[in-house]
Amino acid sequence: MSCQHTVDVGAYLFGSLDLKERAAFERHLGTCEACQAEMLRLAPLPGLLGRLTPEDVEHLDDVPASPPKPNRQRRVALVCAAVLVAFALAGGILFLQPPPAPTWAAKDPGTGVDGEVSMVSKSWGTEMWFKLGDVKPGARCKVIVFDRRGQREVGGWWGSDHAPDERIPGSTSFRVEEIDRLEVSDESGLLVTLRP
Repeated sequence: MSCQHTVDVGAYLFGSLDLKERAAFERHLGTCEACQAEMLRLAPLPGLLGRLTPEDVEHLDDVPASPPKPNRQRRVALVCAAVLVAFALAGGILFLQPPPAPTWAAKDPGTGVDGEVSMVSKSWGTEMWFKLGDVKPGARCKVIVFDRRGQREVGGWWGSDHAPDERIPGSTSFRVEEIDRLEVSDESGLLVTLRP
């Protein structure tokens, strides 16, 4: 598997990306196995290059007459360093994972409808995934999204003839942290209100 962003791994490791590029790459890194593998492969380079002195760079072309004898302590130290780098990188990748999507759930005592929504932050707003139970079949449902300033917009329309475990998509231009509540209704009126 390859990815066009693997060329950005080196720039990321050496701190050459500006803040916006770095944030975009970190979001991408959390979902791309090719870039994660390239990150593991290149992770030791900044540390190794940082240990070079100007004299080392001047003598890069010098080849010793006979190869140096292996040094057991040096090999053990290098193996330990490689293992530590691998653990640090694995921990870093885990911390780069996006936080779990917030999930709101409620059951309306009057209608008996229960609902759940998982929300995912996007650059354009919020992606929503609904699960609804006990909605009468054949209804046309919609969700109205209210933000904390009192603005509202329709976040999606769907028919109620769906499997109980089926996820229903919706979206809004409001960011997750701006959303106050979600009201799911059909032609008969409000079915359930979802809030944090």
